[in-house]
Amino acid sequence: MRLVPTLLVLAAFATPAVAQRSFVIERFDAAIVVNRDGTIDVTETISPRFTGKWNGIYRTIPVKYRTPQGFNWTLRLKLVSVTDASGDELKTETSRERHYLKYKIWVPGAVDATKTVVLRYRAENGLRFFEDHDELYWNVTGDEWEVPIEAAAATITLPNGAEGVRAIAFNGVYGSTARDASVEQDGTTIRIAMPHRLEFHEGLTAVIGWNKGLVAEPTQTDRAVGFLQSNWPLGLPIVAFFGMFALWRRHGRDPKPLPIPVQYEPPADLTPAEAGTLMDNSADMRDITATLVDLAVQGHLRIEEREERKLLGLIKDQEFVFHRLEPPADARELAPHEQRVLSGVFSGGVSTVELSDLENEFYTSLPGIKRRIFDRLITRGYYRRRPHVVQGAWIGGGIAAGVLIGVVGGIVATNFSLTPVPFIVAGALVGLIVVVFGAIMPARTVIGARARERVLGFEDFLHRVESDKYRRVVRTPEMFERFLPFAMAFGVEKQWANAFQDIFREPPRWYSGNLSTFNAGDFSGRMSALSSRAGSTMASSPRSSGGSGFSGGSSGGGGGGGGGGGF
Repeated sequence: MRLVPTLLVLAAFATPAVAQRSFVIERFDAAIVVNRDGTIDVTETISPRFTGKWNGIYRTIPVKYRTPQGFNWTLRLKLVSVTDASGDELKTETSRERHYLKYKIWVPGAVDATKTVVLRYRAENGLRFFEDHDELYWNVTGDEWEVPIEAAAATITLPNGAEGVRAIAFNGVYGSTARDASVEQDGTTIRIAMPHRLEFHEGLTAVIGWNKGLVAEPTQTDRAVGFLQSNWPLGLPIVAFFGMFALWRRHGRDPKPLPIPVQYEPPADLTPAEAGTLMDNSADMRDITATLVDLAVQGHLRIEEREERKLLGLIKDQEFVFHRLEPPADARELAPHEQRVLSGVFSGGVSTVELSDLENEFYTSLPGIKRRIFDRLITRGYYRRRPHVVQGAWIGGGIAAGVLIGVVGGIVATNFSLTPVPFIVAGALVGLIVVVFGAIMPARTVIGARARERVLGFEDFLHRVESDKYRRVVRTPEMFERFLPFAMAFGVEKQWANAFQDIFREPPRWYSGNLSTFNAGDFSGRMSALSSRAGSTMASSPRSSGGSGFSGGSSGGGGGGGGGGGF
């Protein structure tokens, strides 16, 4: 541990002749007592010799340090007394300047005289604890004095019973490894003395070690509390966590769930896309491709699967073609998002389109489709706000909070000579906490929570319909077709199809393909392939074009190239 004190001078009156005012430290003696509770009692006897008229002296002691890991470490000081040689109390003002504690001491009669100031204080958190020994690493005089110290000495007293005592001393400017001081040990007392004066910005440092068990070592709790006190910005993530947890409990949780009974029918007011969105708060491509199949089931389009050969017939490729149909007279009115899916697939008034034609085209319809899905759910009272809007607001707020803490903390650290690491770490953790909670902050209303429970009950039925428990359920080809889009939205189309292996033997009227034989399991695999390929194709968007050569261009860039020469 290094203490870096500084002595500055208080001028009483300005005099024309600067040479008439000067002073030196005639003697600096320190008596340091290490207590069994880990505290340190320090008595500094400082004898300044004044030339000219002065008011007193400053004594500044750093109390904030930086660890090798970049965090703050705090020395806790408590001033006991400031007296003269006779024990009379001296007027003292205590203040904080950056990472220093500053004692401003008035010295009566500081005119062409040598005076004595006795400064007593207690230090906590001033010892070092290692695996094999404990240690006092103490900068006795400090190395930031503006005047020389003509004589310096220190006496360090350890508690009785100290074993394995070893001591060394260093002197000189900061970082010096000179060892000119004499070191004498007498039992538990170590005496250190400089053989010559200390010049401007030179100091004396003592390092005393002893076997463990002599003084009380801080507990892990004490260390943690001290670390947080020294690096208080790291408390901000704790506050952020409990604050966000409280907000989530109040605004981000769904209403208390009820038991979920099995549902044998989907909720009457929900389309497959809406049911899939209500389950996970997200309108995914799986929900949109399920809508495509549901539109086919309703009679609005027909899906054709073709096998195309490329590279002279060596490679087989699968292509899906969508044919627009006139819906039956009894077809229900389409929801807004279903209308948008149809118009997006058959844009420009075409009646037939290949899936590959939608690449880099259909993606422009996705925002409108997703918006319409949530608009219907909000209109029906399932949500108060769109989940992705809520998530985006919290995620943006979390990033902004993290950056703000880091930037403002860096300014504070610079102005107060602190390390910015705690602020940077705190900013990153606060931002992460807000972002994580923000991702789960969207909540359904009571109506939405009850509707989701019905959806989950129906999903459970689709997932386990092939089990013995549901053998009594009457299964028909019409049921398979009607519920297939929901199974695709929930990701359980394989389980749903397996229950119809012996029942569904003919392809549905809205599908045609190269099928020599038909079974429900193979058909569900084809629908899964359609969903996967349609999801990637319909979501694809073109890459942005390159920049202009007038903005950011360089020699050798762009097209062409080459060079020339002479002969």
